[in-house]
Amino acid sequence: MKMKFLAAALLSTFALATCAGAAPLTILIVNDDGCESPGSVSLQEKLAAKGFDVWMVAPATNQSGIGSAITFRPGGVFEVKKTADKRYCFPGTPADAVDFGLRGILKNSPPDLVISGVNDGPNTGMAQINSGTVSAAARAVRYGFPAIAASIGYLFTEQEMKNKWPSTRRYWPDSVDYVVGLVETLSAGREPGKPLLPKGSGLSINYPPLAKADIKGVRYVENEMFPTPQIDYELTADGKALQRLNPAALAAPGGDTDSGLLSQGYITWTLFDGAWNAPQFQAQYEARLKQ
Repeated sequence: MKMKFLAAALLSTFALATCAGAAPLTILIVNDDGCESPGSVSLQEKLAAKGFDVWMVAPATNQSGIGSAITFRPGGVFEVKKTADKRYCFPGTPADAVDFGLRGILKNSPPDLVISGVNDGPNTGMAQINSGTVSAAARAVRYGFPAIAASIGYLFTEQEMKNKWPSTRRYWPDSVDYVVGLVETLSAGREPGKPLLPKGSGLSINYPPLAKADIKGVRYVENEMFPTPQIDYELTADGKALQRLNPAALAAPGGDTDSGLLSQGYITWTLFDGAWNAPQFQAQYEARLKQ
């Protein structure tokens, strides 16, 4: 593992040398944790320190778990707050932040890359489906922009839960550095006129809350097809609905799923395309519905 991080450092040096004569990448950072999230603020600062042109647009408040929701209000006026150079708080959802970034702030100078995160908590299993972080990246991909969603996981132990995930806080900076290294690698290998990632695709990264020496490597894995639901409901005596966390969703995951591999100490990479299509089932539909 030490050799891999040494290789990453060498790639970083090579990236700066290769791009010395080229315009720096323009990057838009978004998230669902809010515009003061350490994961995104730190990422912007570290990428800017490397010489990249980095902009950040994030929801004014925490919007975790809101998925792909948008604020549809043509003619509406939004109170946008600029909190630092190239950093904006937008009063809406992660998807709204993507739209404001791409169709507002950077409308006339579109970014080379959109990064959503680094998110506080994993986006694997059902969490990826509910995630504002991943949904924001998928929205950018749907618009034709290369996008990365990045998250750091939790250790599902009683002690970690009671103490508000201290390992996640401890290793959050490492996850940010990991994303910075990937951006440098992409920058070093970019070709004029070509997108940084295959057009129409995106990458969801989940980084374990572990010391670098304990990380086992990178695994490409699909998001679990039939994940465990995160919530349960109970109908109360007065006819109301009480929402609860599904206890099964809080159990330490296992197996070779994205959640399981992350819990085993792997950095997981899940590729997505942002397209709500499933043409592989067309023949079955034609046979069953005679259409």
